[in-house]
Amino acid sequence: MLSASAMAAPSGVTFVESPIQSDTTWTEDGGPYRLIRSVAVEPGATLTIRPGTEVQLAEGVSLTVRGSLRATGTETRPVLITQSAASGRDLRWETIRYNGSESSTLSLRNTTLRGGRSGITTTSGEGAVTITDSRLQNFSVAGLSANGTTTPPVTITRSTLTEIGGHAIRASPSIGAVEEVELDSTDRRRNRTARHTLRLAPGVGVSMETIRLRYPAERSVADIETGSLRRIGLDTDNDGDIDQSLDDAVSDVSVSGRHVEISLSHSTYVSSRDRLIVEFDGVVNPRTRGVYPVGVSLLERRIPQLSDGVHAMYVVGAETTPYAYAPPTDLTRVRGITVSDSEFEEIDGAGLFADADIATGIRVSDSRFIDVRGDGVAIRAAQSEGSFRGNSLHAGDAGIHVETRTQTTLVANENRISESETGIRVRQSERRDRGVTRVTLRGNELVDNDRNGLEIQSETSEGELWLTDNVISENGEHGVALSNWAIRNGRVTGNRVLNNGEDGVAVNSHVVRNVTLSRNRIAENGGDGLDVFVRALARDFVATNNTIVDNRGHALTVRSDLLVHRVTVAGNRLANNGGAGVLVSSPLTHSGQLTVSDNVIAANGYGLVSRGTLNATVRNNDIVFNTNTHVRPPALDGVAPGTGLYVAEGSRGAILDQSDVDAPFEELVANPQLRQQIEIATLWDDTVAVLRTDGVSHTRSTAEGAVDIRRVDDSLPTGIELSYGEADADRYRIANNDVYGHDTGMDINISRLVTANATARIVTDSIRTVNAESNYWGAASGPYHSSILPEGDGDEITITNGWVDFIPVADAPIGQRYRRPTPRLSTPSTAVAGSQIQLSGAESAAETGSVSEYHFVVNGTSHTTRERAGLSLRMPNETLTVALSVEDGLGIDSNESATARIRPVPATGSESADSTETAAALTEPEPGAASGTGLLSAWGLLGGGCFLAALFFGGYGMVRTVRSQPVPMRGLFVQLLAGFGILVWLVAGVVGSTRLVFVAGVAGILWIGLTGTAYLVATRT
Repeated sequence: MLSASAMAAPSGVTFVESPIQSDTTWTEDGGPYRLIRSVAVEPGATLTIRPGTEVQLAEGVSLTVRGSLRATGTETRPVLITQSAASGRDLRWETIRYNGSESSTLSLRNTTLRGGRSGITTTSGEGAVTITDSRLQNFSVAGLSANGTTTPPVTITRSTLTEIGGHAIRASPSIGAVEEVELDSTDRRRNRTARHTLRLAPGVGVSMETIRLRYPAERSVADIETGSLRRIGLDTDNDGDIDQSLDDAVSDVSVSGRHVEISLSHSTYVSSRDRLIVEFDGVVNPRTRGVYPVGVSLLERRIPQLSDGVHAMYVVGAETTPYAYAPPTDLTRVRGITVSDSEFEEIDGAGLFADADIATGIRVSDSRFIDVRGDGVAIRAAQSEGSFRGNSLHAGDAGIHVETRTQTTLVANENRISESETGIRVRQSERRDRGVTRVTLRGNELVDNDRNGLEIQSETSEGELWLTDNVISENGEHGVALSNWAIRNGRVTGNRVLNNGEDGVAVNSHVVRNVTLSRNRIAENGGDGLDVFVRALARDFVATNNTIVDNRGHALTVRSDLLVHRVTVAGNRLANNGGAGVLVSSPLTHSGQLTVSDNVIAANGYGLVSRGTLNATVRNNDIVFNTNTHVRPPALDGVAPGTGLYVAEGSRGAILDQSDVDAPFEELVANPQLRQQIEIATLWDDTVAVLRTDGVSHTRSTAEGAVDIRRVDDSLPTGIELSYGEADADRYRIANNDVYGHDTGMDINISRLVTANATARIVTDSIRTVNAESNYWGAASGPYHSSILPEGDGDEITITNGWVDFIPVADAPIGQRYRRPTPRLSTPSTAVAGSQIQLSGAESAAETGSVSEYHFVVNGTSHTTRERAGLSLRMPNETLTVALSVEDGLGIDSNESATARIRPVPATGSESADSTETAAALTEPEPGAASGTGLLSAWGLLGGGCFLAALFFGGYGMVRTVRSQPVPMRGLFVQLLAGFGILVWLVAGVVGSTRLVFVAGVAGILWIGLTGTAYLVATRT
């Protein structure tokens, strides 16, 4: 039934211009229906649009739904809601506005919406909106825009959003997460020119490259230009002054109509603790008094980054009426947005953009974000919760981007995010509101993104991180980059973090506690495999059963600017990294517990490096051949590359707990000036002194916190075992390890006194000893030590400071025996200049595993091949010097090179006629390398054995003949033995290596000469 206002036209168009107040049905036969003015479906009424129906909306027209709307097309006869017939101009309709009640619904099925400003706009949080098997296409602002203080549940299933000028789905009720916006005017008189100062506190972080202000009238801003800008920047301490100026970043100030745009030369991040201040001259006040709203928008890549409806008001005259655009007193909410099995393409903004105080129940699954210029999904809120499963995201910025103030929960399973700026980015407020960030990722692929695969950044939140079975690879910077105030709980299990430009996993935090990494493969990254740096405390950190190999930096590092305690590194394979296999370091000496056990630490630039933590156990490890010669090791102060074990005190002082010492504290201080400083302060039993060279030594009460740590846990190891009497000083235990193949097996640098302090000398134990008994050092005779064991043939032990007890030693490897591989190089001795030649390392051998890398150096130029044993190159007109070194599968290098020289020879006349064929014939690779008939092949060795046996028995028989003693073997048998050896070489050379033919000839001539000599000697005797 048609609305009473619907009027049929002679052209077949049914014009609609009056409200729909009762249930109404539009059909294909009655259409097209053209709305020539804005029309509403009133409460209690339902508009039903049947399959095949076309609805046209004139320019600027809206269809408002206060009751219900059901558009029910079919796959073959969809409903079409579009512009009026083409007139050569882009005459866009406004929107379908949903403002329903609890019983209202807006339902689209097999429906195409096309050609408006926004496809659907919600202004009510009641009822529900569902879009199924539909298409939202060619909208200038948004495909779906959810406004109002609360959004209704929105479900989008098996639909396509395409050609959207802004965000595809924009859920930004009212002013969203913006906390404060002000606009002050220097002159409030009507029709006067004034200076305006905008102050904007966005509440959560936001990036911008353009600041846009929309005034009520063009006349107000017509005179603004670049010179009108007085100051612009960030107020970071909320005192009204600019602390970070953006003057130099301003590239342009322009006016278009009633818009003022301030463009920056680069993107700028405004954190949640910052306030943006912009001050400019030249605004002309309206002729009438009142309260005037100015729209405020921050743009990134020309896409708005704030909620709709962010306004600043300024007052003209003595106006006292309430502000019409005051922010809502209730919290704004986005809730229950569900997108499944849908497609986003050609989106200028974000695929889904949610900006509110609270954003929860955001679910995106099995959807494809193909061409999105902004974020795939962007959430900005004080509190947020979202879940993402089975999506494929390719975005200009982050695939998934979450900015929150206090609490974040993000769950992402089985998504693929690639070719974006960042895979997943989570940022939390930098204000001093303690929050929680919970991130759970399982089975995702974060690959080939320009920056980081996963990035979490917050200076105030306590993070919980659960990463399981993800592939994070080939990202331009870090695979995983975590920067939190604290990471309290975490499990990183079964992930593959491969081939990222910088670190595989980089953690930068104040506190890392109760974190376990297990069964991960972290390999071939441009920096460290796993780098954990904390400014305060690393505690209860476990790395077990990981494979961390082939990274250019360190394999595994745990570094703290204060304390490291209860760190366990067990059962890992840490091999072929450019830096240390394990690096645990603190600049302050303390009795933190460190356990390193059952690891393979091999072929790295350094083995195990430990500083500052003097309560350590190193047991049952294979620490071998850490002399990586093919990557330049990152420099470690005081540690020479090629060192297996390095144990040192902290470089910048010690943390001393007076409660552990019986003697008066001031008696322990050698520096009188510091002693006086400590005496001035009242020392109680719970006083802690912090002595360091990189700052002022001082004392603190443990109630205040031992260097701000006792607040975290009052059982921390903040003492270094001070004593006057006899005490067990060797708290660093190294036992049952295989340590060999290094330039230096172990280097000890622990002072007898804590001499690292510039301001004090603290009397500690009389001697600091490392207990390193029962280790195998590469030889049964033990390690070399210049005074304790100069007879040792194993790795050298050096002592810079302190002492070491390494007797007794193991006389055989405790675990597997590792050996260096042997390089063998096969090349032609000569080659025609310009011809293609083959270099082969196929006969190289590895006793443990197999050869995996071949490092050819040709006239000083390096060429590395993997798996492939050969190198092809064109012969120059000069002699080539070739060297080959190899690595086995663990990364252990040969530490020696096989060398050869190849001389150029001129081509003959016939060769010149067909140089290509001749070059190929002359430079064909030696068959012995591939066929097993070289000198060291079975045939070569058989011939050599027979010939050497003939030499031995012949020589022995000759000696006995001279002494007139009977010979043990007849001369004929010796001749047959030599002849058989030469024959084996000759036949093997004909069918295989031509080099054996030459060897057979030389051997034959040698044997004839020796036989003649023996005959002359025997006949004269």
